[in-house]
Amino acid sequence: MVETVVDSPCPVCGKKTLVYRAEELDLPYFGKCLETTMICKNCGFRHADVMMLEVHEPMLYEFTIHDEEDLNVKVIRSTSGTIEIPELGAKIEPGPLSEAFITTVEGVLNRIVNVLVQLMHDNPDMKDKINEILRKIGYIRHGKMVAKIILKDPLGNSGIVSEKVRRRRLSEKEIKELKLGEIIYEIRRGY
Repeated sequence: MVETVVDSPCPVCGKKTLVYRAEELDLPYFGKCLETTMICKNCGFRHADVMMLEVHEPMLYEFTIHDEEDLNVKVIRSTSGTIEIPELGAKIEPGPLSEAFITTVEGVLNRIVNVLVQLMHDNPDMKDKINEILRKIGYIRHGKMVAKIILKDPLGNSGIVSEKVRRRRLSEKEIKELKLGEIIYEIRRGY
């Protein structure tokens, strides 16, 4: 692990007491990663991130949720992965501040519920529509409704871990339709 004192002010307390740590890891499904952490020695502010250092074959994983046991299936999403549950109209897309996570199918459903609850709080006029989606999530959780969870990753660093998962390589067209979630810097000549 590399540790460096950064000569920039902490975004919380403003003192120049930030420490930057970086460590290279080799994680299953993600491959080689760089884990970075900034910690302020003064106020305790902390920010952590994981950056992927490898690119794998672009993949699509599809898993059908039939019963309560299927809620325990592991879902590994890198910062470039898109998760869809068509029966709910739900899509989790990467953005510039995307976080990679390892969870279960139930954990993905919980993330969707959290967003819906916040959305209902911010938009009370959408209450009926949101309650219908929450009802469907309840049916899925109790094995009363079948649903698919689809995970697409153009960089191939995500996965669904189950013997029942269907997987295939993404087509070029599918890859172009996906967001990467990463900030890409391009240097152009002549500018």
